[in-house]
Amino acid sequence: MKQEKRQHHRVPVVRNMAEPVDLFVMDGTHPRDLPAVLTNISIGGMSLVVFAEMHGDTKLKMMLNVPGLEGFEVEGRVAWTHSKGETTTVGVQFNHVSPDAVRRINKLADAYQDCELKLSFGVKDVCFKECNFWPLCAKPAKLKE
Repeated sequence: MKQEKRQHHRVPVVRNMAEPVDLFVMDGTHPRDLPAVLTNISIGGMSLVVFAEMHGDTKLKMMLNVPGLEGFEVEGRVAWTHSKGETTTVGVQFNHVSPDAVRRINKLADAYQDCELKLSFGVKDVCFKECNFWPLCAKPAKLKE
């Protein structure tokens, strides 16, 4: 079994499979706007699928409009990449995260982890609309709206 090296819990972003991100690459004198989708996030960083070639240590600026993280702006750098064809999976390490963003991400992560734990113990009634992860949830256990 592979040992987890991450310092912070990640929240998968699975609503409609992923969420679009406004991504600006700051790798030269002229920032580029690239299409990307967010696949997971923590208070330390995130994973994106970018529809372009990317390289390590590139500086990025992003605006997220993910349910629970609306209007969340972040700056970071590319920590790792994995290219396949014309897409690149990118690991982003945040340079700075505001206290409000930390609080909001932690609420999502805690709700997700709580749900996963309950499901692993076979608890049936784990979903409720007041859950912080509800807007992003695509689990089969989710109640019908």
